[in-house]
Amino acid sequence: MMLKELTMWPQKLQEGFALVDNFYKEYSGRVPTKIKKIVFVGMGGSGIAGRIIKTFLDRKEGISSFIIDSSEVSGAVDTETLAIVISYSGNTWETLDVLSRLVTKFVPTIVLAHGGNAIEISENKNIPFVILPQSLSPRSALGIFLGFLLGLFEKLGILEGKRKFDVFYKFSELYVPKFSEQHFFKDFLYAVNGYEMFHVWGVSGSSAACAYRAATQFCENSKIQAVFSSFPEANHNLINGFAFFKQNPCVVLFYTDFLPVNMGKAIEATCEILKEKGVVLYKPPIFGHTFEEQLINIVLWSDFASYYLGKVRGVDVDNVPMIENLKNRQRLKGIKLG
Repeated sequence: MMLKELTMWPQKLQEGFALVDNFYKEYSGRVPTKIKKIVFVGMGGSGIAGRIIKTFLDRKEGISSFIIDSSEVSGAVDTETLAIVISYSGNTWETLDVLSRLVTKFVPTIVLAHGGNAIEISENKNIPFVILPQSLSPRSALGIFLGFLLGLFEKLGILEGKRKFDVFYKFSELYVPKFSEQHFFKDFLYAVNGYEMFHVWGVSGSSAACAYRAATQFCENSKIQAVFSSFPEANHNLINGFAFFKQNPCVVLFYTDFLPVNMGKAIEATCEILKEKGVVLYKPPIFGHTFEEQLINIVLWSDFASYYLGKVRGVDVDNVPMIENLKNRQRLKGIKLG
C-alpha cells in the first residue's frame, strides 16, 4: 500500500493545489490580506509541510514565520498572525490544545484536516477549514499539504506558489518512476546495511526541513532509529560525540548545491574529520538545477529510500503499532485524543 501511495506524489500535489480555488471563494473575506507573521501548527507528518514552506518564507523580507510543534502557544502569536493548523486526523491533542488557544486569542486561523475534532471546532467557531482527501497515513499526505499551501500563498501574494508548485509537480512526475525501482537505492542500502540507527543531517535554513522529513520517514517506514540534527550546530558541540565509539556510526547527509561558501567549507571540514575517525558517510544523489528542485528531490528520495530500507529489514512499512500503543497509553492517562 505505501509504495502505491508514494507513486501518487504528482496526483497528491495536484489534489492539494486544486483545493485552493473553492476554499478561497468561500473564505477569502475572512483571510487577512495584510499578514506580518505566519505560524504553522502541526505535529509529526502533519507538521512537516509548514517546515518546508517556512524555508521559502525565511528568504523573504517583511514576513516572519515560525513553527509550533508543541501544545504551547508563543506570546508572539497575536491578531496580526495567520495561523495554519494542520492535523490529518484532526484529533492530535497537542494541535487541538493550540487550536483552542488560538480561538481565545482571536488569531486568524485556517485548519487543514481530514476530519476529527479539528473540523468540529472549526465549524462551531466559524474558522475557515479544508477537509483533506483520504490518504493512507498522515505522512503520505505531505503532497496534499504542500500543494494547498503553495496555492494559498500564491492567492495571498506571499510566495510564487504557482511556480514552486509547477517545479515540484514536474520534478515528481519525472523522478517518481525512477525512484520506484529498488535497484536505484542499492548503494544506500549497502551503506546502511546492518545499522539499527543512523544520524540524518541537514542544513538550517536550507535542507533542514527536508532532512527532518527524511528522519521521520526512516523512523516510521523503516522502523529504524533515525536521529535528526543540522549544520551548523553539527559543526560545533555535536561532533564531539564522535570522539569515541565501539561501532562505526553512520551519517546520512542532505544538503543542496545552494550553500553559502563558508557553510560548504565547514561541512567539508566536518566530513574530513568524521571520515578519519571511521564514520560511514552517505550523501544521497541530488538531482535538479534549482533550489526548489533539489529540495523536492530530498523529500522524494527519502520517501522511497525509507520504504525500500523497511522492506529489506523485513518490517511492516505501512503500520506504526508503537504510535498506536502510545495513543492508547495516553488515553489511559486521561488525554483526550478524539
